[in-house]
Formats: sequence, structure tokens, C-alpha cells
Amino acid sequence: MARGQQKIQSQQKNAKKQAGQKKKQGHDQKAAAKAALIYTCTVCRVNSR
Repeated sequence: MARGQQKIQSQQKNAKKQAGQKKKQGHDQKAAAKAALIYTCTVCRVNSR
């Protein structure tokens, strides 16, 4: 198990790696729009009430 300076360096390296992956992932506008798009058929809505 890493101790002292090695542990600190390992934590910093991991934090940098995590931040890099988040930036790489980014925000996919198309996927967000697809998830938010909810279509409700007007006929079905009327019949279900």
C-alpha cells in the first residue's frame, strides 16, 4: 500500500485522470434532447381519461 508522498501523488494523478474523462465525455446535446422528448398522442390522452 502506498504511503506518504506516493499516496499524495497517486491521488493527484487519479483526480487529474477523472477530470480528463469528464471533459472528454462532455455534453451530448442530441442525447439530452432525445431523453427530454416525450410525445403524447392527443387521441390516446383523450381516450385514457
